[in-house]
Amino acid sequence: MSPLKDTECYWMKSDLWGIDPQWRTKLAKEIRRKLIHITGVSVPISILMLGKTITTILVALALIFALILEFMRLNGKINLPEVRDKEHNKVAGYIYYILGSLITVIIFPPMIAIVAMLNLSLGDTVSGIVGSVFDNSNVRANCDNIRIKPFPIVASIFLACLAIGYLSSNITQLPFGVYLAGAVGATAADSVAININGRGADDNLTIPLLSGFLMSLVFWLS
Repeated sequence: MSPLKDTECYWMKSDLWGIDPQWRTKLAKEIRRKLIHITGVSVPISILMLGKTITTILVALALIFALILEFMRLNGKINLPEVRDKEHNKVAGYIYYILGSLITVIIFPPMIAIVAMLNLSLGDTVSGIVGSVFDNSNVRANCDNIRIKPFPIVASIFLACLAIGYLSSNITQLPFGVYLAGAVGATAADSVAININGRGADDNLTIPLLSGFLMSLVFWLS
C-alpha cells in the first residue's frame, strides 16, 4: 500500500470529528435514502400482525423481486436513483438489507427479530443521518485495515438502539440486559469495519444478525 493510501485509510488521522464541508448536500441525500430505509419497520409490524411464517414468505418474495431489479440495474437496463455512487458496479446495499431481514426473521425468535429489525431500520437511520455531517464516517472505503467511525456516530446508534429496545419492551417483554446486548451488537456492526482487499461486510446485513445473535445469547444465558 502506498504512503498516500496509508494516509487516506488511517482512521485516527487529524480532524477525526471534523464537520464535512459538504454536509448539507450529504445530509439531504442521506435523509432521502433513509426514508426508504425506514420502510424496514414493515417487517416488525408484519411479524406482530401476520406472524413469522407469512412474514418470511413476504420478505422472500421481496428479495426475489429485488434481485430481479438488481440484475437489470447492473446490466444497465434500469437506473435506481438512490443507489450510492460507489455501488454502481456492485451489488447495492438494499439487497443486503432484504437478505439480512429474511435471515433475521427465519433464525431468531419473533420478539428478538422485531428488535433486531428496528435496530436496522431506525438505529441505522440515526447513524446515517449523524454520519452525513461528519468527515471520515465512511469506514467501509477502499482500505485494508480495521476502521471505526467517529465517536458521535457510535454514540448516536447505541443510544438510538437502546431507546428502541426500551420503547418496544412493552410489546417484546425483553429484559434490559437483552436489548442492551442488541444495542451493543448493532453499534459494533455499524461502527466497526474490518476491510479485506478493500471491502468490508455490508452493515445492512450485519446489524440485524449481530444484534439478534447477542440478544439471543444473553436471553438463553439468563
